[in-house]
Amino acid sequence: MTNIEEQLENLASPGDMQKHLRGLAVLKQIGGENFGGPVSQLASFSEDLARFTIQFPYGDVLSRDGLDLRTRQILTAATLLAHGSAQSQLSFHLKGLLNAGGTSDDIVDLLFISAGLLGLPTAINAVPLVRDILTDRGEIENVTKTKASPAVSDMSSVGVAILDRFAPEFLKWREHTLHEEIFGAVHLEPRLTHLASAAMLAARGKVGASFDGHIVSALAAGATDRDIVEMVIQLSVYSGFPASLNAAGRAKNVLAASERPQVGTKKRVETTKDDERRFMRGIATLAETSGGSGADVVDSFKDVAPGLGRLIVAHCYGDIFCRPAINPKDRELGAISALAAQGTVAAEKPLGVHIDAALNLGATREEIVETLFNIIPYAGYPLIEKALLIAHDRISLFDDKRVDGSPS
Repeated sequence: MTNIEEQLENLASPGDMQKHLRGLAVLKQIGGENFGGPVSQLASFSEDLARFTIQFPYGDVLSRDGLDLRTRQILTAATLLAHGSAQSQLSFHLKGLLNAGGTSDDIVDLLFISAGLLGLPTAINAVPLVRDILTDRGEIENVTKTKASPAVSDMSSVGVAILDRFAPEFLKWREHTLHEEIFGAVHLEPRLTHLASAAMLAARGKVGASFDGHIVSALAAGATDRDIVEMVIQLSVYSGFPASLNAAGRAKNVLAASERPQVGTKKRVETTKDDERRFMRGIATLAETSGGSGADVVDSFKDVAPGLGRLIVAHCYGDIFCRPAINPKDRELGAISALAAQGTVAAEKPLGVHIDAALNLGATREEIVETLFNIIPYAGYPLIEKALLIAHDRISLFDDKRVDGSPS
């Protein structure tokens, strides 16, 4: 027994020794060689908190029967991706997914699912973490390039009818981009795909019809009622009891339905993934708005998730950012507003990118500052304080380049 293992064992009191040792055993499976390092450091701050960390997540929840450890790690990673600001914990549990029998494909699949359900900044931010983990393990070349197609639940017929009149492009993108390009790139078993999707949505606070749809899809793909219950219980650890209780209320209604909708194998629309015209339009829009290179964007993902970089160019710039109803500068100010309001670590780098793009398109310091001021009532002062400091740095760099005569 190492000194750290002995230290962690000694945190237990006689009354909770069994649960404590059970938690340590699961923590060791997930954490691997350095399983005790983070908790040992935590104990130097608070032994009580270190003991709770061993006993509640690992001794009470992750050690429960009902889900295997790989599935639990997939759910944990999905929840931490939705958190958006738990990078060190995400890295630990992505490694833990591999230690629990998961694969590099499992990890990349979670990136694609998060891109569709949580937005591209979440997936993009996680790519360097994934790259480091797979490189350290010599698995960077083992990411599978073939695609599978888990069925995705349809919207209600009422919702489809409304959107077909109000925003028909959304329905087209939902079919082509979300169903075909994102979920069509996922290798996870459909049951796990939908359990992970439901966990992401619940953790982000989006417990609604989409959450219900993924519960229905998970059941149709072979998930049991207990699988759903265990997923919701695990949310209490990594997303807190409010998210878990909200999800429990929605899931209970789905499970109690007298007739559960069946989600069969959906016949996919024959489309050309990332068709060249759309991709080239994205390259042109990217160059016009931010001065960026589409090839550079694609290349930055090619070792981990090659389809993700191409998706960014084709969908974000080739489908959406090129649309004429909003002028390019105002579109960038809108992106700044959305990213600042998210306030996550995952949104910080994209916020800087879109501030740069707004400046390149002629936005003034005052316009960017006023855009951020406008969000204070909706996001609160701490988030906008952080966004203003990022804006200050990007505007200062932009001004310095202009003074130096460098291209902006």
